[in-house]
Amino acid sequence: MNAATQDEATLFELKPAYRAQLGLLVWGVLLLPVVGLGLIFLARAWYRVASTRYRLTTQRLFAQTGLIAKNLEEVELFRVKDVTLRQGVLDRLLGVGTVTVLSTDDTAPELELAGIRDPLAAKEALRTAFRAARQREGLRTAEFIPS
Repeated sequence: MNAATQDEATLFELKPAYRAQLGLLVWGVLLLPVVGLGLIFLARAWYRVASTRYRLTTQRLFAQTGLIAKNLEEVELFRVKDVTLRQGVLDRLLGVGTVTVLSTDDTAPELELAGIRDPLAAKEALRTAFRAARQREGLRTAEFIPS
């Protein structure tokens, strides 16, 4: 472990909520008697939850997908421009939502944390963490208004 990551602490870890997969779960149960067709929907809901992990540290946000073959995306927090929250009606009733992180990172300019529980708390934690990271790096945001 190098010096840059020694002072990096995990702030929280998230995964999608099963209740965010309600549509797949309902279809899975309804179609279960039809020659196991429902198993496809149930397996898909399980896979979405089991194969996705999000981790926020004091310096970076990670999104990992996959069970065997893994894909890991990360965004340095000082590069974050904005954090948005999206919740449909059903999402609000179930207490889940999608938080989108917009950054200046070339490889991952937009990172979605889909189907997470308590998305407003996650959004605020991200906002606090990226503001602290920008302050540590001595960065300030400047907006240019064209005339």
